[in-house]
Amino acid sequence: MTPRLKAVIDELYRPAQRRKVFALSRAEAESLPPLPTMAVISITAPERPLANLNGFEHLLRLSFADVDHLGIELSARAREKVSKAFTVDQAQQVLSFVTGLPRGILSIVAHCEGGYSRSCAVAYMLNELYGYTVELERLQNANPSVIKMLRKAAASHPKR
Repeated sequence: MTPRLKAVIDELYRPAQRRKVFALSRAEAESLPPLPTMAVISITAPERPLANLNGFEHLLRLSFADVDHLGIELSARAREKVSKAFTVDQAQQVLSFVTGLPRGILSIVAHCEGGYSRSCAVAYMLNELYGYTVELERLQNANPSVIKMLRKAAASHPKR
């Protein structure tokens, strides 16, 4: 177990004053115990199988490419991924999932393949929209298009 994973698990077991969100890699998320006070937003790449997250009662599974598809200049590689990019519908799913969680859910783990871009964007927006506690220093590579799409969806999403 990595020191980072151990620190996150320790935080998940610690009583929370406010709701928290963690951005993790797929491997880290697959190593977590399914706690009754935790929800998971699982983000996998379209070409990858679902993450092994058995036992989690509150689980949202999404699959989309890690591409900044709303960026000004897209590389040839990015253009190939645009059709599999994060959508407004998926953004609405995230917001509905989060706002629909029972009050007893104190932590959310958002994971993607590497834990650096897509999951960080989700964590960043849960902080911005709902005040979840985050590790801001870990969110520097958050996918800008995922952030923009979540902001757009939030503008028309009912708050809880």
